[in-house]
Amino acid sequence: MRFNILAALNDLKVKISMAEKLSINEIAKQVISIGFECMWCGECCRARSGDNTVILFPDEIRLIMDSNGMTPHKVCEPSIPQFIDNSGILHCFEWVQKRHGNGDCIFIRADNTCGIYQQRPWICSTYPFFLSFTNVAAKPDIMVSECKGMGRPMDEEYAIKLAKLLKGRLLAEITEEIRLLEKLEGFADWEPIKFDSGKGYQGYTIAVHDSCGMIYITD
Repeated sequence: MRFNILAALNDLKVKISMAEKLSINEIAKQVISIGFECMWCGECCRARSGDNTVILFPDEIRLIMDSNGMTPHKVCEPSIPQFIDNSGILHCFEWVQKRHGNGDCIFIRADNTCGIYQQRPWICSTYPFFLSFTNVAAKPDIMVSECKGMGRPMDEEYAIKLAKLLKGRLLAEITEEIRLLEKLEGFADWEPIKFDSGKGYQGYTIAVHDSCGMIYITD
């Protein structure tokens, strides 16, 4: 069945309404019951521990660029293409933070500190927690990624701060997806693909779609 953009937008608008009603105190209580303390092991930033992909939204990219004097291609790259059109153009959604050739984040230092800690993306600032709609008819659930720091005691002040970040992240994610879909054109003529990013994109034109619209990249 073909993806229905109008239905997806309606679903997202329901979700953002539910997300806006989330209680910070309730989220904080759940976070405390799970427990967490960062061990500064750097494993979440390194490829050896699994998928460390960090999706970046346009405002996050601009913040990192402006705060560190970096150009876009030094900060991010296109996510893996999901579709191809009848002109052979690859289409992908959003950007991902750049990584070294070994897969590690470009901002992780030898001592496991972050080179852009004050500007780190939503995904990093809320790790290992995130909010997800596992059931569209219910409020989002707190999900937890694998992490050595799980189960450790945490104080209420930190839990409240994290809860605010989690709610903010969810609202930002939904808002970004709504704006992306509202600007999406030509989707009916695209075909889904499974693209092997390991072979590179040489010879292809890539169209990256986000809330700002579309950008063409030619390798």
